[in-house]
Amino acid sequence: MIKPNLFIIGASKCGTTSLWHMLNNHSEVFMSTPKEPWFFSFSNYNERLEWYLSLFKSAKHKKIIGEASPIYSETTLIPGIAERIYNFNSKAKVIYIVREPISRLKSVYSQTLSSGHWHKKIYENYTDIDVPIMPKKFERAIFEYPPFVEACKYWTHLNNYRNFFNDDNILLLFFEDLKQNPQATYDKICNFLSILPEGQDRIFEIQNSSLGKKMHSELYVKIKNNKIIYSIIKPVANLLNIKPPKRSIDNNICFPPDVEKQVKEILKGEMNQLLEYAHKPTDYW
Repeated sequence: MIKPNLFIIGASKCGTTSLWHMLNNHSEVFMSTPKEPWFFSFSNYNERLEWYLSLFKSAKHKKIIGEASPIYSETTLIPGIAERIYNFNSKAKVIYIVREPISRLKSVYSQTLSSGHWHKKIYENYTDIDVPIMPKKFERAIFEYPPFVEACKYWTHLNNYRNFFNDDNILLLFFEDLKQNPQATYDKICNFLSILPEGQDRIFEIQNSSLGKKMHSELYVKIKNNKIIYSIIKPVANLLNIKPPKRSIDNNICFPPDVEKQVKEILKGEMNQLLEYAHKPTDYW
């Protein structure tokens, strides 16, 4: 049975797509397609084991076999997820990449608009915690939609993995370091995985998985949620090959100063402890 021994656990909008591309191009590494199986986040994940293992059946003779599901870092919304991964492979390597919280929240808001968090419950299959539909207004979503600020509690999530995995099996990275010097980050990852870097002085492009994202209109969502109307319109649209209209998402999110201050106050202890653990200066963020 071929099973993964590397998990890039997030956080979302912190560079996991770039890490996936970096590693996927290495001759000793096999990364899953899709990039984000989300396997361990499902409450009935064991029932999906055959499908999950099928993602890695082509990974013969590869030293590192991995996947990258940012939802795995949301350990307070999905309690027990770190233990699930540990029980699956206690010797696995875990990479956790984080980002300055305010810039991450701006980015993740745009992503969730595209993903439909504002009109459907995304977390229903993953947690017993009641995660509501995301308020569409940014200022409300920050405080009323748990996956936003909760996912920025990096120190808490890191320690939930440290409760099971040795520190030698966990690599903490920073999005800012990846963006400033991707080659150095790549070399650090290769050292962590005990593989040799390939192609010294390579130029890595930082991937932006939110680039060009669009969202459905509220009118379309209302039509889709009306089963009777949608059952009439959908066959006609399919016959005429008409795609539902979407509009581009404005990525220039304005973070009101008072809201930013509240968020920083909530996360102050988390950030200070994480930066101290990583030997980063207190003003790094």
